[in-house]
Amino acid sequence: MLEEIVKRRSIRKFTDQEVEEAKIEDLLRAAMSAPTARNTQSWRFLVVKNREALNSMVELQPYTGMMKTASCAIIVMGDREASQPDEYLYVDAAAAIENMLLEAVHLNLGTCWCAIGPRAERIKNFRDYYAIDERYIPIAAVAVGYPDEVKESQDRYDPKKVTWYR
Repeated sequence: MLEEIVKRRSIRKFTDQEVEEAKIEDLLRAAMSAPTARNTQSWRFLVVKNREALNSMVELQPYTGMMKTASCAIIVMGDREASQPDEYLYVDAAAAIENMLLEAVHLNLGTCWCAIGPRAERIKNFRDYYAIDERYIPIAAVAVGYPDEVKESQDRYDPKKVTWYR
């Protein structure tokens, strides 16, 4: 498992090969297997396969240029009604996203995690474009596709960033 964790890299160039729906479902299954605070399972997902919507995403969040070559994007949202108060929505979503990214490595897919929230203007942009109900907070968009670039694995372990309390 550690090998796949270290292998995970943000991919920003994708081939034109479509990602199979079964693989997208595997990503979502991995995401929904993530832990959540108080087991609220507050994450919700919007799968975007529409090419025009993917190409337009850069207008909603400037750092999403990779969506123009991605096969799809998965917008991860927090359900405010599932988690009251909604203070854990971001950590719940982050755990789901990380599971998704790791499953993508296992499936030989590339991904790139692009934050939406907590930036109010980005949340509004995504909410308006995709007609997302106020109940949901768009937290991140994950580009998904077959990679068209190779990035070396990086072991980022740094013992200077660890304090042991014994």
